[in-house]
Amino acid sequence: MSSSVLVGREPERDLLTAAVRSAGEGRGSSVFVLGEPGIGKSRLVEEAADAAVRTGLRVLRGRAASAGRAVPLRPLAEAVFSGLRGEGAPADGDLGPYEPLLSRLCGLAPQDGAPLVGYAEAVLRLMGALGRTGGCVLVLEDLHDADADTLTIVDYLTDNLPGQRAVLLATLRGGPGPALDLAEAAASRRTARTLRLARLGPAHTAELAARCLGHDDAGNVPAAVLDRLHAVSEGVPFVVEELLTAMVESGNLVRRQGDGWAVTGSLNAHVPATVAAAVLQRVDHLDPPGVALLEAAAVLGRRFPVDVAARVAGLDRATALRQLRHAARAQLVTDGATAEEPGWHTFRHALTADAITHRLLPVERAALCLAAADVIESADAIEGVDAAESVDGAGPERRDAGRPAGRAAEPHGLIGGDSGDDLYRLAAELCVAGGQRARAAVLLTRAGRQAVLRGALLTAVELLDRGLELTSGAVDAPPEAVAGLLEELLGTLVLTGDVRRVPELGDRLDGVLTAWGAPPARRAAGFLTRARAAATAQQWEEGLTAVRRARELLGAEPDPASRAALDAVAAHLVLNSRRPDRLESARALAEGAVATAEAVGLPEVSCKALNMLGYCLRPQDLAEAENVFERLVATAETHALPVWRIRGLLELGVLDRIRTTGTDRLLAARKAAGETGAVLMTAWADMHLAQAHVLRDEHDSALESARRLRTTAHRLRLPEVQLIGVGVDAIIAASRGDRQKLQAALHTMESALAGRSAGALWGYADTSVWGWAHGICSLLREEPDRAMAEFTEADRAMRALPSTRGVTGFLGPYLLLRTVRGAAGWAELDGSVADRLTQVHWDRPFAGWSRAVLLGREGRSAEAAKAAEEALAGTDAIPLARHLCLRLGASAALTDGWGQPVEWLRAAEQFFHDRGTTRVSAACRAMLREAGSPVARRREGHDTIPQELRRVGVTAREYEVLRLLGRGLGNQEIAEQLFLSPRTVEKHLASLRNRTDRSGRAALITLARRYAAGQ
Repeated sequence: MSSSVLVGREPERDLLTAAVRSAGEGRGSSVFVLGEPGIGKSRLVEEAADAAVRTGLRVLRGRAASAGRAVPLRPLAEAVFSGLRGEGAPADGDLGPYEPLLSRLCGLAPQDGAPLVGYAEAVLRLMGALGRTGGCVLVLEDLHDADADTLTIVDYLTDNLPGQRAVLLATLRGGPGPALDLAEAAASRRTARTLRLARLGPAHTAELAARCLGHDDAGNVPAAVLDRLHAVSEGVPFVVEELLTAMVESGNLVRRQGDGWAVTGSLNAHVPATVAAAVLQRVDHLDPPGVALLEAAAVLGRRFPVDVAARVAGLDRATALRQLRHAARAQLVTDGATAEEPGWHTFRHALTADAITHRLLPVERAALCLAAADVIESADAIEGVDAAESVDGAGPERRDAGRPAGRAAEPHGLIGGDSGDDLYRLAAELCVAGGQRARAAVLLTRAGRQAVLRGALLTAVELLDRGLELTSGAVDAPPEAVAGLLEELLGTLVLTGDVRRVPELGDRLDGVLTAWGAPPARRAAGFLTRARAAATAQQWEEGLTAVRRARELLGAEPDPASRAALDAVAAHLVLNSRRPDRLESARALAEGAVATAEAVGLPEVSCKALNMLGYCLRPQDLAEAENVFERLVATAETHALPVWRIRGLLELGVLDRIRTTGTDRLLAARKAAGETGAVLMTAWADMHLAQAHVLRDEHDSALESARRLRTTAHRLRLPEVQLIGVGVDAIIAASRGDRQKLQAALHTMESALAGRSAGALWGYADTSVWGWAHGICSLLREEPDRAMAEFTEADRAMRALPSTRGVTGFLGPYLLLRTVRGAAGWAELDGSVADRLTQVHWDRPFAGWSRAVLLGREGRSAEAAKAAEEALAGTDAIPLARHLCLRLGASAALTDGWGQPVEWLRAAEQFFHDRGTTRVSAACRAMLREAGSPVARRREGHDTIPQELRRVGVTAREYEVLRLLGRGLGNQEIAEQLFLSPRTVEKHLASLRNRTDRSGRAALITLARRYAAGQ
């Protein structure tokens, strides 16, 4: 008994219809439909979705209802599946780097540690691709049952749907919980609307009853029926429908031969006072095996695995499926399982399962729960997972050694068995219901481990915290189980980067292990985890203390695997510490870790150690560092470790940036990161690409890389990456001599880094932000004294971080500036410093010109001129470095009388004039005049021309014409203003069209007004 039309929800339906229509017009939004069970949330949203389909929108559907506790990312995976079926699915390449993430979200590909927001962006991109023409509707039902990871993605969607051709329609119960908190927070930010459904009033209840019975007029419904509906249903549509179904099936409400209905018996006799009675009446009409099956299924939750319910009820599979068909005809369960999950069925409504379980006696319910837990945990239902762990710290990947790449240990043997964390979680909740809290904690530990393997890190933390809560109240919890839970939680927190709780939990773990009398290696593993957490938090000394504790526990002869893992982490910590021998010590640790890890077969530890070894070698020998990073890539490829492979490719690209300012391998690393869905790695690649383009003086390309970096940082909501983007902005501003923008960016960074370590402050990007940006900006503003002071301060700070020496980018200009001023001599050009500078493409010409200046000062003019020309070889790709050398070195050449200073100054003046760096070009002109050389006149007002126009050759007079054109003046009026002829004005306009690539007068007017508005 159901109505063919929606009753009593006209305003709500209109609101959803308007939201869908707006989405089709490019004004996306989110609407959360709230209400109690049975109030009609799903029906209302379904009406809106059906209307959307009729008007050409694409609809994706997913439901969060699950067995036991929430299933990680299930509703979104279900929605993605629906979007990829049939016609209209996105073509290859439509989703770019986010396409692999959709496969991971759906469990079709291995996880690689991509941030959760990467999955959120992947869903957003899918909606954009599917709704490109007509729009897209994402329907997510029962959001109150969703896991924390799903809610995080939904929160991201609410913030990013405005402006898209897509709308989110979500249903959830109105009771307190994370889902309601999310909806209300989004509404307060004005990124979503909440729509709370009230119960139907008497008139609408009567109309609904009439519609269910096939009438338009409530007058055709017997008054006694309406009285009972008003009294019992209390305006809940589901209850109205259930009660009417019970009345008709009992024979107490029958259709008359003519029109209308007649009451033939007592409506109270077969109609209970609550909907539970209506549900149970139909349950009791089933055969005893069917009743037993539904009772077993009810304790599993609204959505249940058929095999588990069958085994608990003592039924074979064939009998269970036959009874399910009977239950479906009785409208107790859905008609059948989905194609993706053939072994799972769902009760028609959550109240159905509630009604069945509430009828059971507590002892019956507890017995069924424990029986179901036994079935789920049985050897042929869940593959055993070895709880033993090693201090190697390889985490879940090592525990699952021997399994095919990307496959986690998962339950099997069920019809369409669901993911392991889902079933472990279900078994745990059943144990809680059965009074076995300690057993539940063990199962939640396994559930958390499975969630990590699936990439649902927030869900894993939630599960493990739940297990920790259970152990605190379980006197029978074995110490080994508590220790295993704490170990898993600590490791997961390190993976998420949320390490604030690690010290307290680490102390708790060590206390449990000590009291239990655990082997020293087990205690050492806990300290290794704490060391990793300290490295993540840049707490170098705290991390080294944890490493020392681990070594003390392992004794003088630790096992090779433990030693390799400890040495790899220690290398990371030592390299970033303040120890005077840190570079040499870190290298020795990394080399030892590599050798041991390769010998005992720990590829992931080997990759980490190789990465640290490359960092140690980079300041000393770039060629050796390249060999190490190539080994890292080869190791990662051999052992199917995609994230480490991308990391190695990225480091090789960084070496190219240092040695040649080339970008080919950086672009290859970015492409590989995009293909595997490692979105965060694309951000790192964009950072280094932006720096490479700045060194190559490719301003537009640098801005584009910086834009991609900012977009990724904003979408991923990663503050540290956003801060990196600010640093890139500072570098770009410095390369243009824009001190105002540089200072604004540096102020933002300094505020964000307040209280952080010197390593965090100065180590970022090889000190290029503070060291390179400050000094280069001052040089481009013709402030050499200030540049000298800034380079000196950067050098002082860099000497506290020897791990970055030699590849910072500011040492070359600093050396030449000091040499010209007489503050540097041959001692600095004949040692290791000069050797390192010659390995760095940007620094190499400055080192060569420093040598030329010293030769010229000694009167060796021919040698000086030759050294200067040789230093310019290969600098076409770095024109800014080339012409800074000409500007700084020409003054010494003029003073000492060697080389071709006038020719050099002319080249520098033209370059800096063309790029808009007018102070340097003016200084070059002044030096030319002092040398007695004629100087080309630069028209007054040239400095007012925007840099973009200056670069394409727009003259001061042409810019005056453009500005007047933007004010709406005609050619004659412009001619009168500038004392020109109309024909001359037309020539200027033709030149402007040619230089700016604008097709006509209207386009030039638009351009002029854009500049007038400060854009």
